[in-house]
Amino acid sequence: MNLYIIKEVLIDYTSGMVVISAESKEHCKELFIKEFSDYYEKEFDEYATFKIIEGVNHPAGIVDYVYGGA
Repeated sequence: MNLYIIKEVLIDYTSGMVVISAESKEHCKELFIKEFSDYYEKEFDEYATFKIIEGVNHPAGIVDYVYGGA
């Protein structure tokens, strides 16, 4: 499993971030869309920056997140 630390998403005036445990970037995107809806898909595809930590021992899913704000 990999840990994806994703910045420049969940934007509301400023950017937020999310941490997702997933098998691949495609799986990560599926979990992201399932949790936050298609509304944020463009942010994931076009603006997101990723830091990936490989080989973590954590079940797949959303680990933590924070929406951007004023």
